Amino acid sequence: MSQSNCFLHPSFQSKPVYELHCMHCENTVCLRGMKAILLADRSVELFSTDHPPLNSLKSVGKEYQTTKCLCWISDVACSICGQAAGYHVRVPCQSCLSSCNNGHFWMYHSDSVRSEERLDASGEHILVWAEIPPLSEDTVTHDNKLSYIECSR
Repeated sequence: MSQSNCFLHPSFQSKPVYELHCMHCENTVCLRGMKAILLADRSVELFSTDHPPLNSLKSVGKEYQTTKCLCWISDVACSICGQAAGYHVRVPCQSCLSSCNNGHFWMYHSDSVRSEERLDASGEHILVWAEIPPLSEDTVTHDNKLSYIECSR
């Protein structure tokens, strides 16, 4: 198990890691995706991530409180074509934080993205969350630009 995921609830450890692409223009909007369900409405399936690729998404509209819980969120769209992609949980509510959750605050609507399972470094096996490298060591998420974490400081 990678050190970055030692605090991830055991129920999430065996989940595959997904690459997500904008359904409209194929822009890569996520390299560390997980299939998830909405905590406030378990009938809603989506994808989530701990880290969207730099410059893949842009905020649209104002921050608002959801109708399903007390979280404050902002909608996000593909930075290339502008299509709605999902939302960012800016301030999670106590109810959602106390539920069994994966710690991800970036959500993608299932009908807005195309998913594919990410392979491990050998290229032979599907990567699972127990084995995903820490963000700082995940070479797939790094290019010659500053990382999202560096830009958020």
